Amino acid sequence: MHNWETKDPYLTAWVRLRQASDAALRATEIELGKRQTTLAQMDVLLILSMSKVPLSPGEISAYVFREKHSVSALLSRMQRAGYVKKVRSKKDQRVVKIQIQPKGRELLNQSVAVIIGYARDLLKSRFSEKEIRQFDRFLKALRDLALRELGTEAKRVPATIGWEPEPANQWRAIVKQYHAGQGGVRRVAAPK
Repeated sequence: MHNWETKDPYLTAWVRLRQASDAALRATEIELGKRQTTLAQMDVLLILSMSKVPLSPGEISAYVFREKHSVSALLSRMQRAGYVKKVRSKKDQRVVKIQIQPKGRELLNQSVAVIIGYARDLLKSRFSEKEIRQFDRFLKALRDLALRELGTEAKRVPATIGWEPEPANQWRAIVKQYHAGQGGVRRVAAPK
């Protein structure tokens, strides 16, 4: 990756934003690849594990900000792998809901240190809590502007989605193991 410098600070910042995102996501994908999974699969498993009700493929695509056809193909692959199950409504056979399966929960639990621990450490290694709150405000403003350009907006997460105490506590324990150097996840390099 090259360190692009332009005479336009907005263009330079845009390039750095893309590079930072691409590099962080690539590092996460490499770690997830060691567990034979992808970030897209983890996004789906994470949202299903947080949902109090089974979700439709359309609802999942909205939560993970992906096209419906790509989520449909992803869900088919995940079903073949045993991570999720498609269940047809008894009232209307056209309605399909997706349920996370034990194998999917197991994969999520094995990979949560990568998703949460690694991502958190990456940001924490560079930003103080005050800086990260400010950075988050900037990113939210940028996201909201881009969504308006797309003719949509960020919506509140419904009450049927939440951090339930049991998985959240379990994940905190997994992340704690990650911080202790256990679990086989590569740690974030210290800033130079």
